[in-house]
Amino acid sequence: MSKKIVFFDIDGTIYCHQTGKISNRVRDAITKTREKGVLCFIASGRPQGFIAENVKKIGFDGYVLANGANIKYQGKDLAMRYLHYQDMKELCVNLQKRQIEYVLQTPTLCYLRKTCENLLAFYKLCNIDFENFDFDYNEDEIIRQTVKLEILANNGKDFEYAKECCHAFTYEEHKDMLMLEVYAKDVSKATGILDVLKLLDISLDHSYCFGDGANDIEMFETVGHPIAMGNAIKDIKELAEDICLSVEDDGVAYKLEELF
Repeated sequence: MSKKIVFFDIDGTIYCHQTGKISNRVRDAITKTREKGVLCFIASGRPQGFIAENVKKIGFDGYVLANGANIKYQGKDLAMRYLHYQDMKELCVNLQKRQIEYVLQTPTLCYLRKTCENLLAFYKLCNIDFENFDFDYNEDEIIRQTVKLEILANNGKDFEYAKECCHAFTYEEHKDMLMLEVYAKDVSKATGILDVLKLLDISLDHSYCFGDGANDIEMFETVGHPIAMGNAIKDIKELAEDICLSVEDDGVAYKLEELF
């Protein structure tokens, strides 16, 4: 029997912001899917340090993290794509000139200055365990290990300035929050998924994914069977092979039960 694999986004897919949790039904459905021999991976813009205990407890086979820059399988790193050191150094210096807050994300922890009060307040609302944060570090050393960073601007002018500073990278904008997610130009959830399929010798036709947001688009354009959440944005629904119920209605659970 050919191996099958499912990639899950976290926020708005298995984790419901309205309830602040992952439902027992979704949790059980993923466990039962794994018991059928189907590999279950998280595919997230989040780095390892942002994966909360309520996600890890499900027992996923692996992770495509930091928008494809870090791949983990059975607790080991299969691939890491670091951001270019010199470009990162320049970016951080420029952000510091305007006192713009940012967090450095590595394959293990996240690094943030204690003075970044706005980012700290924001992350308290994001299902993140702060035990994975380090506030006392050598920045030059950590920049060499960074796979992704996030920037929180103070105002509209600083937001535009930060975007200009990110010319060497790809970034995802969250204008409503004045936030940027910054990663290398040659990585995405799609590249991470293709790496996983190659490394584990799984055909594209036996790959599935669930997602809801803009950073899932390349993943939906890549896997064999993309499934959109009922709460997904229009662009995701248009790329989907199927649309399940919303995250609030345990859409992932119902669709997994139907599929496997």
